[in-house]
This record gives sequence, structure tokens and C-alpha cells, in this order.
Amino acid sequence: MKRPKQARREHALGWVMTGPAMLLLGVFVLAPVLLVLVLAVFDYSPFTQTFQFVGLRNVQRVLPSHELWQATVNTILYTAITVPLTVGGGLVIALLIHGLSRGAGFWRSVYFLPVAATLTAMSVVWRFLFYPDSGLIDSTVGGWFGLRDWLDSTALALPAVAVVGSWAGLGSAVILFLAGLSAVPQHLHEVAALDGAGSWRRFWTVTWPALGPATVFTLVLTVRDALRVFDQVRVMTDGGPLNSSQTLSVLLWQRGIKFLDIGGSSVVNLVLLIVLLGTTLLQLRFGRRWEAGGTR
Repeated sequence: MKRPKQARREHALGWVMTGPAMLLLGVFVLAPVLLVLVLAVFDYSPFTQTFQFVGLRNVQRVLPSHELWQATVNTILYTAITVPLTVGGGLVIALLIHGLSRGAGFWRSVYFLPVAATLTAMSVVWRFLFYPDSGLIDSTVGGWFGLRDWLDSTALALPAVAVVGSWAGLGSAVILFLAGLSAVPQHLHEVAALDGAGSWRRFWTVTWPALGPATVFTLVLTVRDALRVFDQVRVMTDGGPLNSSQTLSVLLWQRGIKFLDIGGSSVVNLVLLIVLLGTTLLQLRFGRRWEAGGTR
């Protein structure tokens, strides 16, 4: 049993070691959330620097608005398009690279390039690719399927932006899955092969259960980035046409920066925060069940 003096020293050492992290968490996470909660119940004017308490008036004004609900639906649709493409594509590419005997390092670098590039600059390039008639995508894929002028179409603008989002997130998913594949014990594959299991059966019985933590982590990060999408929407469509590609982050920027509606933008920010926390908690909950089931 530890003596009281030694226990106090270890307790104090624990606070010393965790203190900087807790301080950063408070400054950069908790304080901004509290500030958003305060601004949501005030009418703040950046020009006159005046605060006026309005209670729930900002919530009553913004929450029922069609603009907010359309942005929420667009954000969910964008997430529903990009997450399966990013996670599924990342898994397939990681499996292909992992199975290579030569050139694996080269292909890792190739697929990680979008992550290293600035998304805003790449969105400008993609906007040129989507230009009507003269753009590469419009003149090839658009010509084959009869689709043109993607960024000016209310039906195609959001899918076009989602393509860019999937492309940008693919590299991170590949790297995470490759890290998970490298941790799969090789002897399990050898035992399954001796039992006569083919490659498909070995994937489902050995590889896929072992990829549980990597899959959950990749899914959480991909969903988080999709729900917070801003750069490519702002550069490629600015939320148009007719708000068909407007997401919660873009609406937040428009209300807070463009129209200086600080209280209204704080309400939008709270909605985005609730969506992010809700989806993350659900993923972690089901992810733990999946990992527990896979380890039995």
C-alpha cells in the first residue's frame, strides 16, 4: 500500500503532467463553446461594440428558417455521398497497396498528395475542370451521360463538390487503413490459408475484424470533416445555385462574416456542434460494440 505522502506526490505529479493539456483544452475548446452560447442570446453589433440581451429571440428567428434546414439537409446529403466513397475507396486502395511486393511506398505518396495540398487551391483547379463545355469533366463524363454545367445546376452542384471532398479525404483514409493492415498478425492469415480459406474468406474472417479500430477511427474523422465542409463549397459554388449546395459551415460564414449577424451565426454554430457531437457519439458507441463482437 502506498504511503499518504507518496500518493500525494503522485497525485500532484499527475496534475502537473496533465495541466498544460487541460489548459489548452479549456482555452481552445471549452471557452469558444461558452462564447458561442453567450453570443446566441445576445444581439452584438461589431461596429458599435454594443451587447443587447435578447434571450431566445435569435433561436426563434433562425431555427425555424428554411435556410437553416436546407443547409442541414445539404450537409447530411454531402456526408452521405462522401463518407462511403472515401472510406470504401480508401479501404480498397489500401488493400491493393498492402498486397504489392514493389512500389508500395510510391503509391502511398501518390494517394497522400491531396492531403498535403491546400484544399482551397485544389478547389480552384477542380472548378476549372467542371467548367461547362471547356472543362475536362464536362467534356468527358458530362458528354457521356448528358450532364453539363455542373456547378450552375441545382441538382449537380452538391454532387460535384462531394466528388472533390471524396478525392481530398481519400489519402488520409488510405494511410489509416494501411496502418491498420500492418497491425494484422500474419500468422492468422497463414492459419486460415492452411484451413483452405480463400482470399475473400480470409478478408472477412481475419482482416476485416482486425481492422475494427482503424475503421472506426477513419469513419469518425471522415464524418467530422464532411459535416464541417467549407473550403470547396465556398470556392466552387459559394453555396449556390439557389442555396442548393449551401452547408452549415457556409451558412455560418455568411451570417457571421458577410451579414454580421453574430447572434444568428451562433445559433447555426450550435446546430452544427450538436450534429457533430451526436454523430460522433453514435459512431463511437456502435464502433465499440463492433470491436467487442469482433474480438469474441
